[in-house]
Amino acid sequence: MTTVERSLPVASARPNLLREMSHRGRRLIGHVAVVVAVLLAWQLLAVTVFAGRFVVPSPTSVWSTIVADGFYVHDAASTLAISWKGWLLGNGIALILAAVCLLLPVAESGLMALGVATYCVPTIAVGPLLVVLYDVAGAKMVMSALSVFFVTLTAAVSGLRAASPTTLQVVTAFGGGRWAQLVKVRLRAGIPLLAGGLSVSAPAAILGTMIGDYLGGQDGLGVIMLQAQQQLAVERTWGIAVVSAAICGAAFAVTALLARLAGADVEAPLDSGLTTSRRHRGRSVTAGLAAAKLVAAVAACLVVWQLLVATSGLDSYFVKTPGDTWHYLFSAPGSSAHRGLLLGHLGQTLADAGLGWAAGTVLAVVAAIAIVLIPPAEAAVMPFVVVLRSVPLIAMCPLLGLVFGRGVLGVTVIAGIVTFVPSLVTIVGGLRAAPSAAMDIVHCSGGQRWSILAKVRVPFATAALFAAAKISMPGAILGAVLAEWLITARGLGKAMSYDIISSDFNDLFASIAALLAVSLGLYALVAALETVVRNSGRGI
Repeated sequence: MTTVERSLPVASARPNLLREMSHRGRRLIGHVAVVVAVLLAWQLLAVTVFAGRFVVPSPTSVWSTIVADGFYVHDAASTLAISWKGWLLGNGIALILAAVCLLLPVAESGLMALGVATYCVPTIAVGPLLVVLYDVAGAKMVMSALSVFFVTLTAAVSGLRAASPTTLQVVTAFGGGRWAQLVKVRLRAGIPLLAGGLSVSAPAAILGTMIGDYLGGQDGLGVIMLQAQQQLAVERTWGIAVVSAAICGAAFAVTALLARLAGADVEAPLDSGLTTSRRHRGRSVTAGLAAAKLVAAVAACLVVWQLLVATSGLDSYFVKTPGDTWHYLFSAPGSSAHRGLLLGHLGQTLADAGLGWAAGTVLAVVAAIAIVLIPPAEAAVMPFVVVLRSVPLIAMCPLLGLVFGRGVLGVTVIAGIVTFVPSLVTIVGGLRAAPSAAMDIVHCSGGQRWSILAKVRVPFATAALFAAAKISMPGAILGAVLAEWLITARGLGKAMSYDIISSDFNDLFASIAALLAVSLGLYALVAALETVVRNSGRGI
């Protein structure tokens, strides 16, 4: 080999390296430009629209407060010391149970139902019970783990199912079973969707700990944020929120980077997500199976509920069994009145959640398409995503109520935020995983990026779209309840807040049961639709 020949690989590699460095430089410039634009807009709003309202301080005054308070290093370290344990606990259990769902499909309905239950029950409602069961630090760790468990479980199950049926059949042909398929094929195929779930779960673990700080404790970002709110220290409240956003943004970025190094940007195979079953079930059979899974899911939740109450050691005055709740709603004196009030509150909450979910989903889809088709859009969108996911809604709700009002718009914004962030991250991962070979075929046939989007990216992102819906629907309900609890004083949020104040635990557990039932029903509906699409062979 001549000297010239040996130099060819090096020479060809240099343009690629230069292009990559140029791309990263443009992205960095874009992020900096967005941050500067946000700071300028913040400053302008603070001195004009919000001047004299003591709601939105200027960024300069917030920065001065952060510096004077020493960047809240001690409290941030206290929060992180609990958050990483909750992140490991929640994600570890989620990954194990996701593998169990693939190895033992019969257990999937019950396990996913438990995941939905951990996600849809407001932590501020069950937090006091956790403090009784554990010490304050233990309750915070549990709340941190609960904040990440369902998101990661859903992303992992959807990702593991996105494996190529052809590759799975090859493993089977060589004598491999479900375990071999899981280890050799599914784990690799599930990285893109799982990466999205883990990226969202990193800041979620921190937020879970901060919400737990509202239950008590001596230090932590949530503790000092609550103190600042009670003292009406607006600059300090915003300063703590900025520090929280910076920490959560760093956690998000590090997790996303590690996921990319592990292969999160791998392309989906051409036959990914197509059903491997040769059986074609009719609609009635499919509907029957979906109903059976829903019944099994409800039964699993009831059994676990009964076991938790029996093993908690708490007095029956504070915790209610499924039988107690049934008696309260259907056979106790005044049960018809109890049901009427509950259904009225539930209808209001579902209306609020529905508006928020629709708005958040539409914005997430539009933003995801913009990020995929217009790369510079990522620099403009992702900083806002990190900020929205970095400040606890329990702290943002009062501010959002002042800005957007305490009516329909305020609730829609809050429920939309809970929907928007996980949906965007999940959908972007799905759109980017489309195989380049399929896109090249459309391009060679004269199709442009919109044709590629419609004919390749969206069909191959079907699993991601359904995963986003599974995560966001219970989340929207949770966001609506929180908004009702803190700013609108209506719906189940208002009822549950009053129940805690008045120690009406019968009505509190009835409200929790109603939230669980609706969330399970919506999850089962989305899962049934996903099954229909997968069996039709039209989705990924």
